[in-house]
Amino acid sequence: MKTAIIYVSSHHGNTKKVLDVMAYSNDIDLLKISEAKKTDFSVYDAIGFASGIYFHKFHKGIEKLASEIDLTGKKVFTVYTCGINYINYARGIQKTIRSQDCEFIGGFSCRGYDTYGFFEKIGGIAKNHPNEKDFRKAREFIKNNLR
Repeated sequence: MKTAIIYVSSHHGNTKKVLDVMAYSNDIDLLKISEAKKTDFSVYDAIGFASGIYFHKFHKGIEKLASEIDLTGKKVFTVYTCGINYINYARGIQKTIRSQDCEFIGGFSCRGYDTYGFFEKIGGIAKNHPNEKDFRKAREFIKNNLR
């Protein structure tokens, strides 16, 4: 299944690390948000939207693209990393996705090293994330949903 994942990753690269694991040995193109604006998505069977979490939400540019790209007939999913993974931070973008004529197949999330704001003063949180356990779960998500 030909898949594209459009992403924004923080300066720590947490989200990109997870996406690299997902793309390895799979037919997945990873597209930075700037590349996505000039991409023909009609050639893809599935589209993922990935982001670190910014103020409890996906990156604004990723959310905007989710409403602009024609997702008709495609499998669509979300991926995110965050310092503390206690709520569904993808709720807003998932609502946008579900409003289109596509098949929302779920989302993957895991913790990622976070030094934003106050967390910088204490040395950050989720220092060793994403880790091998997170990567294994990321591979399982792709295997179970994009075959």
